[in-house]
Amino acid sequence: MRLNLIQLFTNSSTFMCLIYIPLFAEQLGATHTQIGIIGAVYGIALFISSYMFGRAADMYSQRMLLYISFAASALFFSFQMFATTPQNLAFIRALAGFSAGMFPPVLISYVHSLKKDIGKFSSFGALGWTAGALIAGIIANLKGIFFLSSIFFLISFILLVRLPDIPSTSKKQSLFSIETIKKNWNIYITYFTRHAGACSVWIIFPLYLKALGAQELVIGLIYSINPILQFFFMQRLKTDNSEELIKIGYLASIIAFASLYFVTAYYQVVFSMIAVAVSWSFMYVGSVLTLLKHNTDKGTSIGLLTAVIGIAAVFGSFIGGGLYDAAGSLFFTQIESYRIVCGFASVCSALSFIFYKPSYYQSK
Repeated sequence: MRLNLIQLFTNSSTFMCLIYIPLFAEQLGATHTQIGIIGAVYGIALFISSYMFGRAADMYSQRMLLYISFAASALFFSFQMFATTPQNLAFIRALAGFSAGMFPPVLISYVHSLKKDIGKFSSFGALGWTAGALIAGIIANLKGIFFLSSIFFLISFILLVRLPDIPSTSKKQSLFSIETIKKNWNIYITYFTRHAGACSVWIIFPLYLKALGAQELVIGLIYSINPILQFFFMQRLKTDNSEELIKIGYLASIIAFASLYFVTAYYQVVFSMIAVAVSWSFMYVGSVLTLLKHNTDKGTSIGLLTAVIGIAAVFGSFIGGGLYDAAGSLFFTQIESYRIVCGFASVCSALSFIFYKPSYYQSK
């Protein structure tokens, strides 16, 4: 139960900040392109640390690595309260991104080593997103949100005490693993394509909802729909055919972002968020189960997936902010500019659906 609570608190912390960073940046005077850059530096830092700590999880004490990551996250997430310009917010988000990338691959590898249910464990991450969205909406105070996110990491640090340590059985390896990348290329490239499209939407999504008439509390409630449903979906995803789950996830993603293109009022977004929940539940759990099944260096393979998620956020953030500004310069209205970004995300999901091959590992 402690591991599930750690998953809940850490995901709640990162998600409650993620929702309101675009609004906070806008308050500090950032343009949409600068908001994209702020999202991008977070993703770059997360990409670097996810790979490094995923690799380390195969070589060092996983519990020790988790202690380091939770302590660093508690410190760096608290720094967000003190941002006064878009520039120093970007620097602080880079620190937060590095610390937030440390623990996911290590935690999944640790849970798998203890023979726990990966689907159930992952579902508590979604529950953490729900809690983060609801708490952030209720607090509706940006500095209060950043302070609480730091406290949640401290709680996770405390919950780690007395959990068993698992000594590494792997020999020291080189930092870079080209074989792991080549072996799982089909998952990484299609996941990247879909998630880059998704992140181009998420970086401007709070602003899209605001333009559609949603207030801050409503924005938090809308965000909570996706993770609430993920909590229930993920717990029921138990199958030997994990690769088919990925394919279903990409199909649901096409529907989700295409439907966002056509909304005319914020309450119509509910259907889209349901489709997003189906998409992420299937593609994430399917990808994790597939990687754990086909790789001996499990921490590295999961770390690379987390790194892919981070680098996709980089590209998606740049594209989302830049595409919106470019559309505006071509005399599209605010709503039309947001819709163009949603259309781009749907195309990215379609490409992932087309190019992902469930029989990929059988042919290796």
